[in-house]
Amino acid sequence: MSEQPQAGPEKVSEIVAAICNGPDSDRISLDELLRAFGLRSFGFLVLVFALPNGIPAPIAPGLSAILGAPLLLLSVQMLLGFRTPWFPASWRARSFARRDVAKLLRPALPYIVKIERFVRPRFTHLAAGPLASRLIGGLILWNAILLSLPIPFGNLIPAWAIILAALGQVERDGALVVAAVASSVVATGWVWFLLDVGLAILDRIFG
Repeated sequence: MSEQPQAGPEKVSEIVAAICNGPDSDRISLDELLRAFGLRSFGFLVLVFALPNGIPAPIAPGLSAILGAPLLLLSVQMLLGFRTPWFPASWRARSFARRDVAKLLRPALPYIVKIERFVRPRFTHLAAGPLASRLIGGLILWNAILLSLPIPFGNLIPAWAIILAALGQVERDGALVVAAVASSVVATGWVWFLLDVGLAILDRIFG
C-alpha cells in the first residue's frame, strides 16, 4: 500500500473507502493496516474481517471460517487486555491485492455510512477503557464462534453484532455496544434455532 498516511480520516467509512479506492495494482499487507489504524487498530481490524459477512448476499463457501480465525485471535487479545493487536510475523508480512480486499469491503460501505449518521460519543464508559475493551472482546469472541459455525443463513446476525461492537468501540458510542449486546442475544437464538431445525431434518432423513 503506497504512501499510507499515519493519521487517517476519522470516520470508519472514510478509512474503508481509502482502503478500497487505491490503485487496483497495489497490494495491502496486514502490517500496513496496523500502522494506518494506529491506536484504534483493534476496532478497525475487527470491522475489516467482519464486514464481508455483514452483507445480505451469498459469500464464498468457507470464507466465514477463514475470516473468523483472525476475529477469534483479536477478540481473545481484547479479552486478555492487550493494548495493541499481535499477529505472527508471517501474518503481518502477507499482502493481498487491493482489488480483492475492495471486493469484500466495498459492498458494506453504504450500510456503514447509514449507521454513522446516528453515531456519536455517548455512554462512553460502555465503549472505552480497559474494562469496556475486555467486555467488548468477550462479546466479539462469542459472535466470532457463532460466525465460524458452518450453518447456512447463520452468519449475518452474528456478523452485525460484531460490527456494531467494533463501531461502538472505535466511535466511543456505548449505545452501539448495547445494540451489539442485543444483536448477540438475537444471534444466539437464531443460530440455536437453525441448528435445531437442521438436526430435526437430519433425524427425519436418517432416523
